[in-house]
Amino acid sequence: MPSTDPVVDAAVRDLLDRWGQPAAAFCASGGAALEAALEVLEVGAGAEVVVPDVGCHSVAAAVVRVGAVPVFVGVGEGLTLHPPDVAAACSARTRAVIAVHQYGLPCDVPGIVAAVPRGVAVIEDVAQTWGSTTRGVPAGSTGTLTVTSFGPSKPVALGAGGALLGPADLVSGAVARGDTLDRHRPRPPSPARFPAPLYPLLPAAVAEADRQLASRRAAVERFTGGDLARHFRLPGLLPGSSAGWTRVPLYPARSATPRHLAQLTDALGAAQRMHPRPPSALPMFRGRDTRVVTGTRRPVEPLLVKIGRPS
Repeated sequence: MPSTDPVVDAAVRDLLDRWGQPAAAFCASGGAALEAALEVLEVGAGAEVVVPDVGCHSVAAAVVRVGAVPVFVGVGEGLTLHPPDVAAACSARTRAVIAVHQYGLPCDVPGIVAAVPRGVAVIEDVAQTWGSTTRGVPAGSTGTLTVTSFGPSKPVALGAGGALLGPADLVSGAVARGDTLDRHRPRPPSPARFPAPLYPLLPAAVAEADRQLASRRAAVERFTGGDLARHFRLPGLLPGSSAGWTRVPLYPARSATPRHLAQLTDALGAAQRMHPRPPSALPMFRGRDTRVVTGTRRPVEPLLVKIGRPS
């Protein structure tokens, strides 16, 4: 445990229970957690890592920083990786998949685990979700390892920090403690240590994440029962699954007008367009060893609606 405070320790155990993992190594950021996960799995130069070609660039950036090759795979209306697309993107060099629960939408991680070749690890990224489930299974509980961020815009917000979660034999020693024990680790630990003053903030941040989740779900329920649902469509979820809705993707129907958009903003919150370019098209990845796989296509781009605290 990272603290001797029983209240903080209880909050850490709560996180582990909710994400279905037995142990955690706290670190400086979500990006540092991704790098540590890849290092623990010995993913490095020449290896390929499948990532979604949507959302934050930090996922693929972590792959590049450990010397591996990001394989960008397009995603459909659900904005998460589709198991058949992941399987088609795998090659003899594929060593891992980073399955992101984008905007709190549940990624089909059980399906991805079943679809990839033996020996390919699946890392779940739960930084943007809280309370999501896939076919009744909590987000974070299926992958080989799980990573998260506690940044200011995340569901569990501490202002900074992240965590690597998984079996104790994998995550223990993954991040340096800053003491002499680091000299005896079986592999070089990540130097990106968690800011210790943030530990006492964790219990309140978890409680606030629960309050925000209840508020977002209530808002989405009101939306689905109202007139605006005829003009804006939510992405479908797998049977038995639930979303955390850290942002609400809505696909405009042909009937949607500027008046409906103004009503949507009043009813739910500010709406914005998706980033105009996917991560694979960003300058930081130009000229680097990458692959792009078309994957599933979206006929139109969704609006992203923020409910409550932005994420």
